[in-house]
Amino acid sequence: MKPVVFFRKFHKWLGLIIGIQLLLWVVGGFVMSFFDIEEVRGEDRIAEQAVADLSQPLAVSAAEAIRLSGIDAEQVVLKSWLNKPVWLVNGEESQALIDATQGELITPLPEITARQVAEADFLGEEPVEQIKLITEPVGEARGKNYPLWQVIFSDDDETRIYVSQQSGEVVARRNNTWRLFDFFWMLHIMDYDERTDFNNPLLIFAALLAILMSISGLYLVIKLIFFKPKRRT
Repeated sequence: MKPVVFFRKFHKWLGLIIGIQLLLWVVGGFVMSFFDIEEVRGEDRIAEQAVADLSQPLAVSAAEAIRLSGIDAEQVVLKSWLNKPVWLVNGEESQALIDATQGELITPLPEITARQVAEADFLGEEPVEQIKLITEPVGEARGKNYPLWQVIFSDDDETRIYVSQQSGEVVARRNNTWRLFDFFWMLHIMDYDERTDFNNPLLIFAALLAILMSISGLYLVIKLIFFKPKRRT
């Protein structure tokens, strides 16, 4: 079999095998580049919050906060939270939030406080529709530390804000824009389970096939342009 015949067949069959994925890569890349990343992350709807004065004298020291937390602390951070100073105590596998003015252990966060955190974070005027405590990993908050409070708002974009029960922090903001982006991200990296691994074997194999198809196509183009067969007269 002549090389040009082999490469034509090789290129054709590779195109049939990898062509759909190539289309998905192009379409997915276009869709993902179309959206503003702040809108995808829900950062365009973060409300501006009042910040507590952290320079004022505190009733609770960092050492006392560690004692109240009851965890083996690796880091202690003074921060503003719901317009009051708090100590965030970070351990290897757990966190605790301590009121720096009253010495109260705030976490694990109750439902009513999780609602306050989400409402303070959300710029929209739509009310909370539902609150659920999530103890098992969900796709919208993969890679986060559980349990989380899932606060669902009744806006058109179906916003969901995830609040850590341990730290009291908003750890994820999800909306329909993010869900569409995440769907095309899944198709783009070919990780149909966790949607996080862009070094997975399936993606590497598909990329290798795409490279081989490009090389075979380049060979055929060069052969056609520079090595045209002479016509018989």
